[in-house]
Amino acid sequence: MSNQPDAAAATACINLWGLVFCRGDLPPGELSHKTFYMRSAGHSGVLTFASAIDAEIYCRQLETSGMRGWQRAPLESIDIDRVMAALPAAQRKLMLALGFFASDTNDLLLDDDKTLITPLLPVSYVMRHCLHGLSQLHIHAEVFQFVEQWWRQVGGESYPDQVRDTAGWTDSQLAGCAGEALSKAAVADLRQYNALWNDTGSGDECAVFSPETGAWQFSTLRGQRRRQLH
Repeated sequence: MSNQPDAAAATACINLWGLVFCRGDLPPGELSHKTFYMRSAGHSGVLTFASAIDAEIYCRQLETSGMRGWQRAPLESIDIDRVMAALPAAQRKLMLALGFFASDTNDLLLDDDKTLITPLLPVSYVMRHCLHGLSQLHIHAEVFQFVEQWWRQVGGESYPDQVRDTAGWTDSQLAGCAGEALSKAAVADLRQYNALWNDTGSGDECAVFSPETGAWQFSTLRGQRRRQLH
């Protein structure tokens, strides 16, 4: 299947990524069908990343929290139909993660399971089945345009190009960048910031890691803001 938009997009192609669980009983190179299914604000669907770096950072934090065995994988390698076969059609969405939620004190926020909290965009899609068992996943071009705008707002004008470049990195390069990102980030339990969260509004603070500068960029989603991590 393909994550190409179903109409001509004004932006360059954005690769999509999911998470798969590496079972020890599978032959090398074969992926399990176990993936993350997220529920947020009345929406639910398969956790999907528009950035290979974000997906790798998420996996590294899962490992740190004791949830080992998860790895980043191209979305087209995941059998989405099988994952969501038992769900009503209205609930078959992609939950597109765009960066990470952060507190106003520059901490990346963790949920009760010690996993990073991501801003999630519910995305509808159409699965078109073709001959010879091939399938294509079609997403509206407006989704990719929104992602581009979000990246520029949070990470700066060059950030979308940085993300596209990392899609072609090796696993070793991505793992190294994700390790660097987490080594430079302070993390905190969301419960410690409930009062602040309620005051500022959910989704007001977002963070992305810039491979170009080797630093986290924080934004209030009203424009980029540079800060020093404590």
